[in-house]
Amino acid sequence: MRDHSFISEVHKTLQHHIRGRRVQVLSHWGGDADSVGSAYVMCRLLTQNYEATEAGFLIPEESALHVKAIMQHLRFEEKPVETPDVYLLVDVGSPHLLGEYKDNVYGSGKPIISIDHHVKTVENSETIALVSPKYLATAEIVYDLVEYLNLVIDKEMAEALFLGIYYDTVRLSIGDEEVASKASKLLQKINPYSVLGMLEPRGDDAERIARLKGLRRATFYRLGDWFVAVSRVNSYLSSVARTLVNAGAHVALVAGEKGEHTILAARGSYDFQKFSGIGLGNDLVSYLLRRFEGDGGGHVGAARLRLKAPVEKVIEEAVKGLSMLLSTPAVELAE
Repeated sequence: MRDHSFISEVHKTLQHHIRGRRVQVLSHWGGDADSVGSAYVMCRLLTQNYEATEAGFLIPEESALHVKAIMQHLRFEEKPVETPDVYLLVDVGSPHLLGEYKDNVYGSGKPIISIDHHVKTVENSETIALVSPKYLATAEIVYDLVEYLNLVIDKEMAEALFLGIYYDTVRLSIGDEEVASKASKLLQKINPYSVLGMLEPRGDDAERIARLKGLRRATFYRLGDWFVAVSRVNSYLSSVARTLVNAGAHVALVAGEKGEHTILAARGSYDFQKFSGIGLGNDLVSYLLRRFEGDGGGHVGAARLRLKAPVEKVIEEAVKGLSMLLSTPAVELAE
């Protein structure tokens, strides 16, 4: 177990706040394998071990395609809880990542518990932040909680936890001995061939078209040793950003219009996360929120913002922000 005292604190907090109550569990914008895998196991623990009367899970905004595949495989459906007594945020690095649910959650007056491995600043004094950056994934925290409770991990729990750990450690490439040991134990209960394909599911036509449009519209910059790709679409922004990174960009910035706001999705490659010294979810987000009205958040390798400004201006300022943060000029690459 990575941090026994922290897991003990998580356990005692859940014991105190969950019994006999209705719990609404939420992930961050769009979800990912870590947030959904963690939420699946937590929903089971809440009702079976912490005696919640009800536990339901919601994902703000549009779900990522691999999230839909994982949830279908686990038979885990989104479920709003009517008049919840407690909110549990799983892998939510910032309140802004709750998107459409932020005002309801933070204006409810109900206890808000956050379980996460990202460093953050709590914006509401009522939030109970159970956060440990010692962990490499929220699913790893949940794994240790299951171990703390002396529970047997069944196949579905093993699949959910393994996918979460595997995804947030970039296919175990940034894992350590602790993560390797946990992944090895989980692999003994699952067939990796049957679950790993869910992380790269076959997209539908709409997503495929969005990716192709994103590639066609992309502009590229060089910032010192780093290559930045910028594009504009109005749907599947995170998917397009991942496609640009997979194509070779160190950072992808993809923006689109939603009403009077611009939505910006940012994604960084493994090399950028490890060696640049820049966190997209804190450094770039902070830079842009000082210049535009809006909200946003994320973590080292990914961010999402909703800003009240024109798309072109947001893209221009995001490239400028990266240039300032990296202390190097942005040079547009010629065709």
